[in-house]
Amino acid sequence: MKKLNDQDTSKSFQRKTVGVWASMKFVVGIRRVLIMSMALIYFVSIGIPVFWITTLFAVASLIAVFMEFPTGAVADYDSRRKSLMISFFLLAFAYFGIFLVSNFWLISFFWIMGEVAWTFNTGAGGAWVVDNLKVGKEKKGIVRLISKGFLFQKGGFLVGGLVGLFVIAINFRLIWLVGAVLYLVLLFLMWRFGEERNFKPEKIPAGYLKKSFLKAGESYKFLFSKAGRNKKIMMLGGFVGAIAGGIFWIGMPLMIVESLKLLPEHLSGFQSVFALITLSIPFMAKKMKLSKGFGSYLFFIYSITAVFIVLFGLSSSLTYAIILLGAVIFVLGIAEVIGDSASHYVSDSKIRASLGSIGSINGYVANAIGIFVAGVLFTQYGIPAGIVVSGALVFIQGIVYLWMKGD
Repeated sequence: MKKLNDQDTSKSFQRKTVGVWASMKFVVGIRRVLIMSMALIYFVSIGIPVFWITTLFAVASLIAVFMEFPTGAVADYDSRRKSLMISFFLLAFAYFGIFLVSNFWLISFFWIMGEVAWTFNTGAGGAWVVDNLKVGKEKKGIVRLISKGFLFQKGGFLVGGLVGLFVIAINFRLIWLVGAVLYLVLLFLMWRFGEERNFKPEKIPAGYLKKSFLKAGESYKFLFSKAGRNKKIMMLGGFVGAIAGGIFWIGMPLMIVESLKLLPEHLSGFQSVFALITLSIPFMAKKMKLSKGFGSYLFFIYSITAVFIVLFGLSSSLTYAIILLGAVIFVLGIAEVIGDSASHYVSDSKIRASLGSIGSINGYVANAIGIFVAGVLFTQYGIPAGIVVSGALVFIQGIVYLWMKGD
């Protein structure tokens, strides 16, 4: 009887863990389509120059770099759950602040707060669910878990796009209020239903700054060891990809809205349609045998993505641009599921969150470089040329993953 009760408790714990995590991925989906992809257009709509905005985005990314290890230390030394709750609270506060103000400097303060808040989330979310469910070294188990999270995230894309279609048409500013409320809901869910198991805090008599250096040392030692080879290659590929992303995701809304004259709310609506199409990706990912290893699959997927991005950049027709954008988002979705699965598979559980922080540092620095390069390319050579360059970088990213061995 006791064994049956333990099994029931374990199943209940797993359901709650997956439920909270799925809610996190759902909100991330809404955040990406409703806030992150529309922020540039919103700031332009209230009269802030594009150069000021791209500079803010780049500076915020660099500031976040310096917060990654201190926030990663919270997750790896103390509690992944605590780190996530801090993130949710600060994100809600930051988005509510942007909702209330129109002054560029005040917006900058809250935007940077939001970027810092996100550093408490990076690494911690994946580490929390993977360690809770003990699937860190199960290739198929990780793919199934990441696929399930992807399904909910794209569900968030779908809902976020539909919400944006109406909310933006009523009052563009309301996207920030929606974001604040969603993160308050997540804060409640994690507080009420989120537990933490299979993780033992390390009691080290030191402040977070010293803890940060200690965990950073462990992480870099792993990366430069034989065991960390594939993780290091994943991060190199991610660095190149983040530069490409910094260019593409700045250029895409500018091209669609400013050059091809699509209304912002309609772009939000189209992204909802794209999300509906990508809901099939988790089922495709579960069917993949991955017998050739993650690297070969990632090379193939990113090569296709590069072609679609280049064709998108060269398109002068709104119809073709929308179709190609949908293709880019679909193929990138497959890459996201396989890439996230590979990243967790090649990570050391003890420093999983800190390794995620290193990955985020790479991403923030590369994204800042990409945004800076985007500003130069778009100003000097035009938006299409910049997007073509981002496609070339994505192809290079795919080549990097071919160096992975024994994955």
